[in-house]
Amino acid sequence: MIPAEISSGLSNCSLELKRLLARARLINHYYERDFDISFSSMLLAFLANRDPVSQWFSEYVKGAGIDVRRILNERHVNQQIIEDIGSRTLLPELLQPTYRQTTSTTIYLSFADKFRESLAKGDATYQLNVHHLMAVYIYYPWVHERDLIRWGFKRVNWSTAFLIKMLSLYPNEFRFWKELHRRNFRVEPGF
Repeated sequence: MIPAEISSGLSNCSLELKRLLARARLINHYYERDFDISFSSMLLAFLANRDPVSQWFSEYVKGAGIDVRRILNERHVNQQIIEDIGSRTLLPELLQPTYRQTTSTTIYLSFADKFRESLAKGDATYQLNVHHLMAVYIYYPWVHERDLIRWGFKRVNWSTAFLIKMLSLYPNEFRFWKELHRRNFRVEPGF
């Protein structure tokens, strides 16, 4: 498989998401040489990044009983590596404009950008952000749904927790995310 490169999508990307992708690249290089970022390295980068959504996610996985150790073991990294990568200062001028990415990464970032477009309502300044990418893992995990289930994720519960966080961080977007929850799980959120 030939790695795809993403560049144009990062031009309207928040600094927090650029940092997350940079951390994903650092994580990915522990177990993969052909790509810079992947489904797993982005998921693990949520545990290393320091933006509000990633910090919420770190707490969520602890309380939800997610088998983080299994994810780390499967990717030949450990908690110390994640903490080290999370503690690094990533200056904006040092962040890469392009990444060699897996097919999954291409699809995930494309879906995240579709969420951004739907929410932007024509506002060209509205940036692709960490919560857009997180939502893809919850609502459209594509071929990785079995991985998420194997690691202990219950997507409907994850979505409910995500909605609560979106209500506090992005209240103007809450209706959009709530409707996505209803369409995907065919139930009302559990709160």
